[in-house]
Amino acid sequence: MEAKKIVGAFVGMVLRVIIAIVVLYYLYHTAINAYNFGYRIFADLPCAIAPGRDIQVTVTDAMDNKEIAKEFENVGLVEDWKLFWVQILLSEYKDDIRSGTYTLNNSMNSEELLASLAGVTEENDDGTDSTQDSSEGSGEETIMNNTDDVVIPENEDGSDSESTLEEDGYSVEESE
Repeated sequence: MEAKKIVGAFVGMVLRVIIAIVVLYYLYHTAINAYNFGYRIFADLPCAIAPGRDIQVTVTDAMDNKEIAKEFENVGLVEDWKLFWVQILLSEYKDDIRSGTYTLNNSMNSEELLASLAGVTEENDDGTDSTQDSSEGSGEETIMNNTDDVVIPENEDGSDSESTLEEDGYSVEESE
């Protein structure tokens, strides 16, 4: 009888340890997934690298924010409809989305997509629409680093900005 009690206690202890490990494993992966989802909400990354592709999508009055998010995932404007839905709910444009047919680009981030749906256009100081490419002919150089475009103006004296960047430890490659 004594051996049965020892074996029973040992099996019970092993089962408790296994259950604890499974619970900790589940909590760990849930925490990692929650962190990644929260990060992606505020990181506001586009679905594709610029220039992307233009996609035409129609938003109707009957569509709610969840249906809009699902449609945007179906056509390829966003990667995860649940993420975009939460971004809509947290956006200042959530109540301003207008129905209509839009031509949007899959390299636009969620803030740009929502601004387009709300009919918001950014204006420059001189009152012109900012949809024009301001880097053409303005004496600015575009430097590509992974998916980020950084526009660096020329120095005030007209000299190239590369020497300043190289002094700061950045490598400069000409974009074509």
